[in-house]
Amino acid sequence: MKKQYKKLGQNVAAITIGNFSSKILSFLIVPVYTAVLTTQEYGVVDTISTTISLLYPFFTLLIAEAVLRFVLDDQAHQEQIFSIGFWITILGFFVMLLFSPVYFLFDGLKGYYIYFLLYYFTTTMQMALTYFIRGIERVRLFALNGFLVTFVYLILNIVFLLVLKIGIHGYFLALILSNFFGIFFIWGVAKIHRYLIPPQKLDRALMKRMLHYSIPMIPNSISWWISNSADKYIIIFFHGYAMAGVYATSQKIPSLFAMIGTIFMNAWQISAVEDFGSEESRQFFSDIYRKYSSLNIVVVSAFICGTQLLSWILFSNDYYEGWVYTPVLLFSFLFHALAGFLGTVYTSAKETKFLFGSAVAAALANIVLNFLLIPQLGAMGAAWATLLSYFVMWAIRLFDSRRFIRLDINLKKDVVSYVLILLQMGLLYIQTLPAYVGVFAVFFLLTFLHREIIVGMVRLILDRIHAVRGDSV
Repeated sequence: MKKQYKKLGQNVAAITIGNFSSKILSFLIVPVYTAVLTTQEYGVVDTISTTISLLYPFFTLLIAEAVLRFVLDDQAHQEQIFSIGFWITILGFFVMLLFSPVYFLFDGLKGYYIYFLLYYFTTTMQMALTYFIRGIERVRLFALNGFLVTFVYLILNIVFLLVLKIGIHGYFLALILSNFFGIFFIWGVAKIHRYLIPPQKLDRALMKRMLHYSIPMIPNSISWWISNSADKYIIIFFHGYAMAGVYATSQKIPSLFAMIGTIFMNAWQISAVEDFGSEESRQFFSDIYRKYSSLNIVVVSAFICGTQLLSWILFSNDYYEGWVYTPVLLFSFLFHALAGFLGTVYTSAKETKFLFGSAVAAALANIVLNFLLIPQLGAMGAAWATLLSYFVMWAIRLFDSRRFIRLDINLKKDVVSYVLILLQMGLLYIQTLPAYVGVFAVFFLLTFLHREIIVGMVRLILDRIHAVRGDSV
């Protein structure tokens, strides 16, 4: 089992170096958006991005997920697996073009059609390439690409928004051109042309197996989208693009927290499949879940402590009011992360059809709650609907996943932690000095409650640093 921990640790370290730096760069550009783009414009930007996230599973059939999973199992047929993913992605883009005139039904988005098409194409191609290089365990290349794409994106934003001052058009150009850079970078460095097979030579039987794996994941993906994004359209319907823009901006701080989950999951998907179903694998899953849960709890609490300060630094006056949604969204992303971890039980077992129930239940809860809460509470109603829907997904998967693997976790301690986070959020909204003291007191209490795992992780990091120093001497 030590080998499994070492491999996971190495992958997490490599991805952290690339992703953490890229996320920090992305975070640094937020004040530029909030200073240059109006809340209305940012609402449009976020709506287009959200729409592309919705279309992605329909027109790609989530084939990139199958590429990652199958190439991890079958390194001998890398060319076939990649080519199947690549050509399905290309075909999906042309099918999407046939339906794209529907875009013109939305008055607020009409002027950005070309940006929409190019953003969709570059995003899906990036996914096809990055999932493949993760599957062949080119983790360092994956991390380096993430950093470089974000760096190029940052530079282009400065040029287009601050120097040329072309506003929302500059924002879209920066997104699209940085994605193109990433595509060409991976293609060149990984010599992707070596893996590409003409469509007529594809293995039809393998394609069928891959689609049998990926297609059942579409309802799960759509349900994730509903829980994460449908609220923005409902906000627009009841309150307009401006509130949607503020709400989208309030998600920037939770997205920095979500970076932890993204980094870990990118590495974990590689380790989770090894010897799945064995007793050693069960112990490994259980231990990693406990560590991952504790880390997320403590980090969420820390971010809640710093919510107002970070919002004051990052957001201009028109956006600052969005800080009130951030603590609820931070808590919701905790359950988002844990539900995502439990989802790897199903993907590791290649039983993706069982993801459907939990995802649909969460999506239905989200839609009902959005329509009940948003008309009266606005974006705060959307935040609470997101939290409750992710909680539903986590709870269902926690118990349903036992049919494949039984995890040994300390549920009582976790539930106590969730109650303490709710208390911390309530104290933050009081906004008095004693309440702020209480906010930090809850953070220290949670840190103490999870001290064993936190101390163990700190020691592990220090040991790795000493080992690196020792190797360099």
